[in-house]
Amino acid sequence: MAVRWRKVAVGAAICALGLAALSGGSAVAATKVTVSTATVPGIGAVLVDASGHTLYTLTDANGAAVACTGTCAGAWPPLTVAAGAKVKGSKGVKALGSTSDTHQVTAGSLPLYRFGGDTAAKQAHGEGISSFGGTWHVVKVKPKSNKTNAGTGGTGF
Repeated sequence: MAVRWRKVAVGAAICALGLAALSGGSAVAATKVTVSTATVPGIGAVLVDASGHTLYTLTDANGAAVACTGTCAGAWPPLTVAAGAKVKGSKGVKALGSTSDTHQVTAGSLPLYRFGGDTAAKQAHGEGISSFGGTWHVVKVKPKSNKTNAGTGGTGF
């Protein structure tokens, strides 16, 4: 009897870990998503989610979006919002939106993902990985030029 309860407890723990991983991976769409910028050592200024985790796109050799579903989405959780929710960018972050079918957050029309291998903020371990039919790239933020005073400027795509 004790062995059976131990198996049940282990099974419940595995399910709880799986659900926790899915929640952290955005399986539950947020009602409000804020995308901002951070500087990742060795990479530069990139887009990050509300937890400071680097955001990525998956593209083919021509720069077109490659779909990431199933096993891919397990390793690279999509950043999503609830239907009808707004995506908010911090100051200077432009070209954000969401897909109409999956409510995945986009930047410049490319769907955004996080990488399971980034265990803390300001990491970009997924940069340049070729997998799932394309290559993963961090979403770099370019300095915004300011013609009146080139020494100051925000960020933008």
